[in-house]
Amino acid sequence: MPSKPTNANFDVFIIGAGPAGAAAAISLREIMPDARVCIADIEKSTHFRVGESVPPPIKPFLDHLGVTTAFENAAHNPTFRTLSAWGSSGLESNEFFLHTYNTGWRLDRANFDAMLKTEAIRRGTTNISARAFSLAESPHGWLIDCGNAGKFSTRYIIDASGHAAIVSRWLKYAPRKLDRLIGCTVFFEHQTQQPELFDTEAAVIEACHQGWWYTAAIPGHRKIAILMTDVDIARQSGIANMSTWLHYFSLTKHIKQRINTRFPLTQPMILPASSRCFTDTYPPGIIAVGDAISSFDPLSSQGIVKALRSALYASYAIADCYLRNDTMGFSKYFTLMRNEFDNYSLTWQNYYQREQRWPEAPFWQRRHRMKRT
Repeated sequence: MPSKPTNANFDVFIIGAGPAGAAAAISLREIMPDARVCIADIEKSTHFRVGESVPPPIKPFLDHLGVTTAFENAAHNPTFRTLSAWGSSGLESNEFFLHTYNTGWRLDRANFDAMLKTEAIRRGTTNISARAFSLAESPHGWLIDCGNAGKFSTRYIIDASGHAAIVSRWLKYAPRKLDRLIGCTVFFEHQTQQPELFDTEAAVIEACHQGWWYTAAIPGHRKIAILMTDVDIARQSGIANMSTWLHYFSLTKHIKQRINTRFPLTQPMILPASSRCFTDTYPPGIIAVGDAISSFDPLSSQGIVKALRSALYASYAIADCYLRNDTMGFSKYFTLMRNEFDNYSLTWQNYYQREQRWPEAPFWQRRHRMKRT
């Protein structure tokens, strides 16, 4: 059980115990072993999150964090390619053997998150269960009010609260958005006649009039099917209604062929998936990581890799300030995050430009009229 200190003093207070927050804690304990680091569990939900798959480039980050063995011993499913019907009705294969690290993974997300958090605690991070309600400046940094859990003073704050971006919301920052994408997700039982093929079954992407679909086998003998579309399109068409969702599902060519049961396990769940980046200048001592600083389209499969990468860079910036009183790392970090998002935006535009089959559809019109910069 997590401990619950009240009115404690910390050097670093991390809001959010997901991959970005836990990775930041692991890295900080490695490079600042004497620092008092706290990670606050702000969410207990284990529901599916858009971006369950990770590409081969995750491996060097796992190696750097020292968690590769724990990762490989967990119940994650290796995958070696993705299939997509994008720009035409036929499926094309993206083979991972062309990558330096040739294995991707479909995660047991609850297991993955727990593994990283456990490792952070094992290395000396204090873990609390608390919601953060407000932030105020103090003589030596910041004071975070966590309600019944207490008030915590800290020199540095890492916002790892995911898409909620709690600290940015407190600061009244508005992100730069590329779209209003959401995922309408349904789980199915996965009944395969060849269990030995389950681990290597490819994920499939299929473009459609309303946006695009994704399906993949996931741990627990389940499959997911997700319709990715814009929030207003989903609202107008009633996609959150199961009968409407199943109607659009029935119109797919490849996705429905890979769901071998007619009985969904859940009602459609609506999850945010927009591409966005916070570009404001944060107050001294505050840094954001993972989806709290920027989020990428699930098409990229970069969400978790990006979270780990940003967490490592943020830990270096804090360490420079903590160990050497060098504050330049913070500005360099935010410049790096903005440049990363700018580069991603170009790739995002180019990829959506490849699909031209529905030029009259609002979803595609919005992406095709984006100016390339």
